[in-house]
Amino acid sequence: MSPRPRLESGELLVISVTPVPSGLAVPLSVFVLLEAVVLWFAPRWSLLHRVEAVALLVVGVLPALVIATRTWRWRSYKITLTNRRVVIDGGVLARHSTQVNLADVFATHADQTFSERLRRRGVVRLETSAGTVTLPAVRHPAALRRLVDRTRRDHSSSATANWEDWLADPRDDPSGPEGYE
Repeated sequence: MSPRPRLESGELLVISVTPVPSGLAVPLSVFVLLEAVVLWFAPRWSLLHRVEAVALLVVGVLPALVIATRTWRWRSYKITLTNRRVVIDGGVLARHSTQVNLADVFATHADQTFSERLRRRGVVRLETSAGTVTLPAVRHPAALRRLVDRTRRDHSSSATANWEDWLADPRDDPSGPEGYE
């Protein structure tokens, strides 16, 4: 599993999710089907019956290897949303990390095909001035998009000055800059 990203001082973790598994259904089906065929034909064919254990191993190795590598790759990704940034960590042998500051995001999109809507999956796209960042497919992408928007809105509203801050006289502030007098 992907390690947790380090949080900066004053940064709060909002949510951390793992993308949905992809590409596991077909190799799993092939694995089960091939194993069932070997088990069904072994009592009916004497040559196969003598080497049944070896046949089960040989027939099952490739699909099992594909399932293991895809599971490993899937479990190595992590999407983390904090109150300041979105971090995408991933990679099996070579690690990579992408960070997007929420202040740089000006639009979010949740994209789903018809089959993804049926399975409640999809991708979230973050629009920044530098380009589009696509998050890996997640469950309930619209909910993640709304969470990113809410976090972005709450962060930007607390970071901007209010009217009292704009109209306040700096000489009235006892914690003002040293040597101001």
